[in-house]
Amino acid sequence: MRLPLYLILVVMLFGCNQTSHPKPGYRDSVINNYFAMIDSSGKYDTADLPYKALKAYYYNDTTQLRGLDSSITAQRTKRENWDLWQPDIPLPTLEQLNFDEAYRVVFSIYGTPAYEVITIMKKDTSCKLHYLQYSRGKDKGKEFEKNISISAWDDVAAKLREADFWFLKSERAYRGNDGFDLTIIGYQKWDKTARSHWVHRWGLSSLNNTFYYIYYQLLNKNERLFNPE
Repeated sequence: MRLPLYLILVVMLFGCNQTSHPKPGYRDSVINNYFAMIDSSGKYDTADLPYKALKAYYYNDTTQLRGLDSSITAQRTKRENWDLWQPDIPLPTLEQLNFDEAYRVVFSIYGTPAYEVITIMKKDTSCKLHYLQYSRGKDKGKEFEKNISISAWDDVAAKLREADFWFLKSERAYRGNDGFDLTIIGYQKWDKTARSHWVHRWGLSSLNNTFYYIYYQLLNKNERLFNPE
C-alpha cells in the first residue's frame, strides 16, 4: 500500500467518534505507532511528503516545516508541463463551456517551454476546435477557433472508445528523458448528469491514435507547432 493511505487512516482515527474526545496521550500513542510502523519497514519511503509533513508538524520542527513550505511553493508555481492541470491553463474549464461534450488535449515535448492545448467541443450537431499555444509566465501564443465536421467528431469519439479512455487510470508513475507528455481531459453532460475524467501518459500509449488524428488531421501544417517531415 502507498504511504498516503496510512496517513488517511491515521486522520480517520482522529475524526471518528469525535464526541468521545480521546485523550492527548492516546493520540500520541497512535501517531508514534504509525511512525514506528513506517520507520521499521523497508516498504515505505520516509522521503514522501505526507510522512515528512506529519512528522514535522507533530514534533513542531519549524526548520523542517520551512523547508517543506519552500518545496511545496516551488512545486505549485514552477511545475513542469507534464504536471499542468486545468487552473494552470488560461482557458475556461470544460465544465464552464456551453457544450454537451468536450475533450481537451494538452501536449508538450520534453525540454520545451511551450505546450499546445487543443479543445474540441460538441453541442447537438455543432462541433468546434479551439487551439492555444502557450508558455507559462508569458503572453499567449497562437490562438484560434474553427468549426469541424460531425464526421471528424465521430472519428475522435470512436478513437477514444477504442482507447477505453473513460476507464483508463488517470496516471502512470513513469516518465523518461526523451519523448512527450500527453494529457486528455474529457467532459460529458446529458440531462441532469455529467461526468469528467483525465488521463496523462508519457510517450507511447493507447491515446496516441486519438492525439495523432486531432493534431495531424484536424490541424493544418501552419496551425500547429510541430511539423515533422
